[in-house]
Amino acid sequence: MDGISTLLTTTLSAVVLAVMAIEIKRRREKLREVYDVLDRDHRQVVLELDAMVDSGELKPFALFHTLPADTPPAS
Repeated sequence: MDGISTLLTTTLSAVVLAVMAIEIKRRREKLREVYDVLDRDHRQVVLELDAMVDSGELKPFALFHTLPADTPPAS
C-alpha cells in the first residue's frame, strides 16, 4: 500500500508540474504575441535610431518639454 501511495503522489506531482510548465509556456507565447510588434526589419531601424541617439546625432523624444527660465508660463 505504501508503494502505491508513493507512486500516486509522484505521478500527481509530475502532472501538476507538467500543467504548470504548459501554462507558463502558453502565457509567454501570448505575451510575445501581444508585445512583440517589431519584426526583424523594424528592429534594425530601432537599433540604428538608438545608435544615432547614443552618438548625439538625434535627441531622444521627450513628451513634456521644459520651458526656458526666462519664458513666462502661458496664462
